[in-house]
Formats: sequence, C-alpha cells, structure tokens
Amino acid sequence: MSSTPAQRDQFEVSPKGITHKPTGATYTPHAGAPYSGNTNLGQLGSVLPNGEDYRPHEVQMLMEQLWVEYVEANPRLFEVHD
Repeated sequence: MSSTPAQRDQFEVSPKGITHKPTGATYTPHAGAPYSGNTNLGQLGSVLPNGEDYRPHEVQMLMEQLWVEYVEANPRLFEVHD
C-alpha cells in the first residue's frame, strides 16, 4: 500500500496553532514563543479508517514549514507586551 501525500490545503493555521485536518495532528505554541510548543500526533502514523496513510515525517515537515511561513507573515500576532 502506498502512502497518502500531505498537501498544504489539508492544514488549518491560526494564531492558536496548526492542525493537519485528516489526522488531527496539531502543534500548539506557547504564549509569546511561537517556535516553542506542544505537538500532538493525533492519528498520525496510523492508517485512517478511510484507508489514507500519511508519512509522519512528511506531515511534520510540511506542518513546520507552513507554521514558519504563517509566523513570518504575521509577526504582530506573536509579540509579547510587558
């Protein structure tokens, strides 16, 4: 069985983090530190009920890339004001 490719449109990105919608894998940043946070793999690494099988490293690499792009495009969302 071949793996299912991860695609940009499968991710939901917001100031609260990023989610790979098919697997539920998420990254949630710590307040004021967008590059430090928690990752929850959801169903990543398992064959989904619909037969889709995503490669964990591929999803995580794309998730990281999209998150960096989002933070760089929206730096004011992550400013900390004392």
